[in-house]
Amino acid sequence: MFNNIGVYGASRVKKTIPATMAMAIGFGLAMVILGQPMSAQAAISSLSSAGLTDLESHAETNQALGQPRDSNQLAMVETKNHAAETVNHMRTLAAQGDAEAQYTLGALYNRGVAGVEKDMIEAVYWYRRAAEQGHSIAQFNMGVLYATGTGVARDFGAAMQWWRMAAVQGHAEAQFNIGLLYAEGTGVKQDAAEAVKWWNMAAKQGHAAARFNLGLMYMKGDGVDENQDEAVRLWRLSAKQGFTQAAGVLKVLHLSE
Repeated sequence: MFNNIGVYGASRVKKTIPATMAMAIGFGLAMVILGQPMSAQAAISSLSSAGLTDLESHAETNQALGQPRDSNQLAMVETKNHAAETVNHMRTLAAQGDAEAQYTLGALYNRGVAGVEKDMIEAVYWYRRAAEQGHSIAQFNMGVLYATGTGVARDFGAAMQWWRMAAVQGHAEAQFNIGLLYAEGTGVKQDAAEAVKWWNMAAKQGHAAARFNLGLMYMKGDGVDENQDEAVRLWRLSAKQGFTQAAGVLKVLHLSE
């Protein structure tokens, strides 16, 4: 379900893979979302609710992937001695149409920090304002809010639209989530080839979970020609990033380096 990071399709893994491997992979559909900080591997290894990913943690991940950091202004607000004055300055910039300031206000309302009371209606308003100006992180966040029904009515179609906007700008997590929707047929017609396409985009940017899921598709020949060597290559890349399920699969198959 859409309350944790997850992996796709273990129940459909090829019979040539031992049953213990399928158990290690797990089965589920989920996504990267905003909220409490936790490592990707910890969230992925559990199918219980992972909560919301911390904004700074999300920003650091995107920086590693070549995406713009989203925490610069937020960090500035939180560390200023006169937070109220700084927040007011952000409001002025946001009202003037500054997309980064609008995003920052959305983040402040989403988290309820720097003297700003948590208010998801306001968070959605400012995220939307920034997203409409092409702010990729705000677009990604809008997709998450719609997919989880946080501050807005749950709407996977709207989530897909926002994620597409972010994905075409190179947002790897948005690409990953689009792949998940296509893989499971949630809000869209199930399409393994589309899942492969979007996971491949994210995998090329170094997204560990996308690499793992793409490896599954190559191993099964689902949406792409079967290629077990490519599956193992992707799992090794994912494992080197600390993705525990990829490491577990390689260990079960006695392929650990």
